Amino acid sequence: MGNLTIEEKQQSVEAFKSIIRKSEKALSHMKTDAPQTRLLEKRMKAARIGVDTLLARWEGQELDVSKTDLMEAKKELEGLLLTLPSFLKRSKEGSGQRTYITRRINALKTAVYYVDELIEKIDKDHQLRG
Repeated sequence: MGNLTIEEKQQSVEAFKSIIRKSEKALSHMKTDAPQTRLLEKRMKAARIGVDTLLARWEGQELDVSKTDLMEAKKELEGLLLTLPSFLKRSKEGSGQRTYITRRINALKTAVYYVDELIEKIDKDHQLRG
């Protein structure tokens, strides 16, 4: 995962920011107590943790997230990752939509990888202390 170009890193960060913007916009049109609202809020939190994880890894920014939040984010991001191939199949070769979906898939895969590394690091640190 360390072989990404600066452009690929920027595209990954932008893919997450796009997920967050679209989620915020969708949330503004939903009822507060609807089940879909809770799902979207969980996905938005996961996307924020995803982008924060990327920025922490690539730009040396601090990341203050609990193991529980990391595990929940990983689960949500993996769930999103499962939905995207069907959209990819329906998009036309060479289209902007296909490029966008591909970038989103790459961003999610990268974030899941780094989140998983963070969870493992927390576990190792805990074992060393215990």
